[in-house]
Amino acid sequence: MSKVLVIVERFYPEDFLVNDLVAEWKKLGDEVEVLTQVPSYPFDRIFDGYKNKAYQTTREYLDIPVHRVSTIFGYNTSVKRKVLNYLHFGWMTFWWALWNGRKYDRVFVYHTAALTMASALFALKTVWRKPTTIWTQDLWPDAVWGFGFRRTRGREAFLNWFVRRIYKRCDRICVSCRGFVPRIREICNREAEFIPQWDPAPMDLPPSPPHAGIVFMFAGNLGVPQDLDNVLEGFTHANIPGAELHFVGGGVQLEHLKEKAATCGASVKFHGRQPKADMPRWFAQADALIISLTPEYQLTLPGKFQSYIKTGKPILGILLGDARELIEEHQLGITADPDDVTAIADAFRRMAELIRRGDGPSCGARARELSEQMFDRSRLIAALRA
Repeated sequence: MSKVLVIVERFYPEDFLVNDLVAEWKKLGDEVEVLTQVPSYPFDRIFDGYKNKAYQTTREYLDIPVHRVSTIFGYNTSVKRKVLNYLHFGWMTFWWALWNGRKYDRVFVYHTAALTMASALFALKTVWRKPTTIWTQDLWPDAVWGFGFRRTRGREAFLNWFVRRIYKRCDRICVSCRGFVPRIREICNREAEFIPQWDPAPMDLPPSPPHAGIVFMFAGNLGVPQDLDNVLEGFTHANIPGAELHFVGGGVQLEHLKEKAATCGASVKFHGRQPKADMPRWFAQADALIISLTPEYQLTLPGKFQSYIKTGKPILGILLGDARELIEEHQLGITADPDDVTAIADAFRRMAELIRRGDGPSCGARARELSEQMFDRSRLIAALRA
């Protein structure tokens, strides 16, 4: 049994895969503690029952000690405050780790969003010499440009330097996407292990309710990287009789998409953010599920891909990279380039024809088989713990 410190920006009651990972490691006998921040995502406000203190320790999740640092709010509406919150988390956790890092046998970093969240490694590795693993979900510096920051020579040089300094302090680099492996080798001359995410939720769909026409559904975060403007425009241009486009989720682009949909002339419906436990009921209503990302995220295998393939629904992939390759290689649905509205419209039409032919269940069966072979939960959790 070892004493493990898990560093992550978002943790229970926020809903991320790391919750499942930590719970399983505790079940396997590890003494796990978590270093995170006060919960506020995705609402940009503190959760009920919490206080925004500089430091505090709580035990509300499986009696696991959760060490929390404060959060700077306003990150949903201000880019400056979002960046400030990233830097704040890195700074606060660095000082916490400097004082407390000696207590742990090993360190695990669950990296999402800004890599500054791993700044505690400067204390944990340089001062305390702790064995460290990082599991990267968002590749820096590529993700920075994907969020719309202007790429300059100076910024790129600084970010590349910072990324190399972080990865230098990791004994083991794991990545959730195959495309990250050569990119990390290029950036910092290090090897990385491909260990994808899994979907821990059961996905037993109820019978599909009867409906006329074809229901296309996008489920998840409605943000800038999801490139949903082009999805909406492509669906509108496709002009498929009886087809509906449903958005299940929330995010910074929600109101913008609602305004755009109101004038597009197509049948588009918004259902807001839904509890994860209710998602099988929503998935059951779809004839096809949409996954989309801007070209800047072509190396990313989105976590929703693992959820989608468990549903047994055909997938309309409007993206590049790993997910697109898997959709095409295993014949899970239809794909299109994310920056080509004409191609997206054609993909909607081809998917509609696939569904009308009755080929949706065949795509779904292949998707479930891929889920069992490539994204087995027990095997992946053991690989990260090794």
